[in-house]
Amino acid sequence: MPKRILFFLLSTLLSLTAYSQFNSLEQEEVGLATRKKPVSFSHQPFLLLKITPSAFLGRDNVFQYGVELAPPFGKFSFGFDYGKGKGSGSLNKEHKAAHPEQETKIIRGEIRGYFSDWYPFYALDKKPFGRYYSLEYVQKDISYTSIPDILLYTGMTVPAATEVNVAYQERALHVKFGNHFIITRWFFIDAFAGIGIGQYDAKPAEFEYEQVTNKFSFKRPVREFNTKGLFLSKTAGFRLCLPI
Repeated sequence: MPKRILFFLLSTLLSLTAYSQFNSLEQEEVGLATRKKPVSFSHQPFLLLKITPSAFLGRDNVFQYGVELAPPFGKFSFGFDYGKGKGSGSLNKEHKAAHPEQETKIIRGEIRGYFSDWYPFYALDKKPFGRYYSLEYVQKDISYTSIPDILLYTGMTVPAATEVNVAYQERALHVKFGNHFIITRWFFIDAFAGIGIGQYDAKPAEFEYEQVTNKFSFKRPVREFNTKGLFLSKTAGFRLCLPI
């Protein structure tokens, strides 16, 4: 009789232990599933309003804003950005001191394709959620003043007596990859990076000078007076997005 009671008590204890372990595992799985549950949307956003803080932190301190249109048909979305800045507001002290009068305007246009695998966004034409690739065109127009060097007959150069207004332009084509980090249904962070080919052209606005064509540059081109050339263009940054 005591052996049967002991066996019963041991069996009960083992059963309770197993149930407790199973229950704790089940609760842990439910907790993980709850934490991994994506943000829910009442509708698929078709328009994203964007501000680009990283553009303001650059050399030209451009205040850039734009939109992304994600129509409910097709596989692509379309983005447009515009920015404007002034040298006197640059965070780069050397640039601010050298060209406080500089004015910068920038436009960006891109075509995006998304390849999101976020559940349940794969059923929503994969946009504008998750990861994407894009083809981007960028044009930057800059106006500033420069003091050109005058070549003397002795072979020496001296600074000119007057400044020359320079119209500087950069155009670039980028292949980009990025990701929308969905914080809430009303707030995305769009982080991106890309690379491409750029072309720059710096010429005076008032006079005609023979421009110097520089070799292909792998670094950011120096904005020298009256030069032009090609360069390896790189881009990276982040945008704050309001989905509508």
